[in-house]
Amino acid sequence: MTQDTSQDSLAAALQTPDRRFVPQTAIVLGSVALIATAGVWLYQQQAMEQFKLEVSRQLAANKNSTAEFSQQLASSAKLQEQFSAKLALLDAKQAESLSQQQALNNMYEALTHNETHRALSEIEQILGFASQQLQLGGNVNGALLALANIDQKLAQLNRPELISLRQSITRDIDTLKALPYVDIIGISAKLDSLIKGLEDLPLAIDGYRQAAPAVKASASTTPLANFSDEIWQQLKQLIQIRRMDKPEAMLLSPEQSFFLRENIKLRLLDARTSLLLKDEASYRGDIAAALRYLEQYFDKKAPQTATSIATLKQLAAQDLAIQLPELGTSLAAVRSARTIAERAKQ
Repeated sequence: MTQDTSQDSLAAALQTPDRRFVPQTAIVLGSVALIATAGVWLYQQQAMEQFKLEVSRQLAANKNSTAEFSQQLASSAKLQEQFSAKLALLDAKQAESLSQQQALNNMYEALTHNETHRALSEIEQILGFASQQLQLGGNVNGALLALANIDQKLAQLNRPELISLRQSITRDIDTLKALPYVDIIGISAKLDSLIKGLEDLPLAIDGYRQAAPAVKASASTTPLANFSDEIWQQLKQLIQIRRMDKPEAMLLSPEQSFFLRENIKLRLLDARTSLLLKDEASYRGDIAAALRYLEQYFDKKAPQTATSIATLKQLAAQDLAIQLPELGTSLAAVRSARTIAERAKQ
């Protein structure tokens, strides 16, 4: 029985199997799916290749860019090194220039302080002299000229510490310009003219000394008559009766007349000195004395005497009562500035 079974199995295995029916639609769909899958795979492969090519190109471009950037970076580093070297050189030159400039500034300051000190010493001397001339001689114009020169010197110095001094000088200039004008030179010239013309003034006694009139001989008279007329005229000259309001003028001898004129000259000279010293009381006293002498002892009817008397009256009316300012403020300012300059120099 076992043998029979084995023979049946072998016969069954050697037999051709029966063919089964496969639907046609399934085969088509499977083929389409297979083809689509293959197409997708091919597209992916092509896309992958293009992506690889693009990545390769990008990598190559990046590599070139990196090389160029590295080259530019190296060039920039070299330029930076050169710039750093030049900057260091410029810093060294700038430091040297600053050192030289500081040295020049120190020299300039030293020279400026020395110049300022010399200028202040000169200004102090000029101010002192101008103040003396102003107080002793009343020379306002000279003081103004001196102050103007000082102001010009201060403008040339142009130092900030001298501003207060210049302001003080300006105030003194304005004060002097505001003073009323007194023609000292003109008055002195008139006094000198009176002194020089004093010798030509006739005395009052000279007006009474008249020459005897000449006796004219008449052709119709006899020589005896002419002689008698001449004798009569001589007798009339011996005795003359005239009225004099000031008989003391007739008592002057020639020597007294000389001393009178010299006394008047001294009075006029004293008046000129008092004028320069601004001594109004002495000036008016001397002018009044000279005027009194002229009116008392000289011939007032003479043109020269009348002119001299009129001039003296005009000079007597001259107002000299002018309070001259002092330059003490400016002197104090210049001395203070000089002290500051000396301290700065040390």
